[in-house]
Amino acid sequence: MNNYQRSFDKVLTYIDNKLDEKQDLDTLAAIANLSKFHFHKIMKAYLNETLGNYINRLRLESAIKLLRYSNQPIYQIAYQVGFETVSAFNKSFKKRFGVSPTSIRKQKIQASPEVKKIKMSEFQLVKTIKNINDIEVVFQQSRGTIGDEETKRNWETLFSNAQAQQILSPESKFYGISWDDPEITPFEKIRYDACISIKDSQALNDKFSKKKIVGGKYLCFLYKGEYQNLGFVYNQIFREWVIKEDYNLRDVPIFEQYINNKEVTPAEDLLTEIFIPIK
Repeated sequence: MNNYQRSFDKVLTYIDNKLDEKQDLDTLAAIANLSKFHFHKIMKAYLNETLGNYINRLRLESAIKLLRYSNQPIYQIAYQVGFETVSAFNKSFKKRFGVSPTSIRKQKIQASPEVKKIKMSEFQLVKTIKNINDIEVVFQQSRGTIGDEETKRNWETLFSNAQAQQILSPESKFYGISWDDPEITPFEKIRYDACISIKDSQALNDKFSKKKIVGGKYLCFLYKGEYQNLGFVYNQIFREWVIKEDYNLRDVPIFEQYINNKEVTPAEDLLTEIFIPIK
């Protein structure tokens, strides 16, 4: 991982954690350790869109998830994702998605035809509720979803670097964070973090980006099967549990833990534990 990649990771993690706040160019440039005169151009080249468009898109995509999967009033969602007024939120939302927030709220989550073709029994889901501590990880971000070629390369790079720096141990665990919904976000912009747990972040050198997966209460599902079906699994979880049982979600990312090694495990036997943050 080069210096620019680490700088980008710091900036984007900061934005993710403060999406409801007004972003200051000087602050972001300082976090990246880049000149503010070059910061915008460098970030645009990396993101393939302006930083302003990136932040606005994340806010709106976060809003559509809250509209689908929570019962928060629309005005609360508008403020939570960083809009100063409800009217500004409504205008931006309709421009981005072609419909109003009220329309999305009325629809809630709709099952796609592909989801209906897959039987719930095929997922082999096991549900639990867990309270976990913060998890310190090193991570590397790519574009795509678990199982595709780009995320595979991302994992290979992170794993080989971790081996070379001798931070892997028998206790190491492997996690993934998919920040975006493929039904909302263009595929080439979907953010995916490959993460490896570590014992002591203070002992690491600067060759890695690091952060914490937030602890707390999680609704957990153990899924057995191919990674490519995870999108269908998530739809099932939200339809059959989150919405029907009226769970309130915390404003932190969903994450996955990969239990076994996909290199030596048949795809149909892969185990993935899904962590949904709840209040």
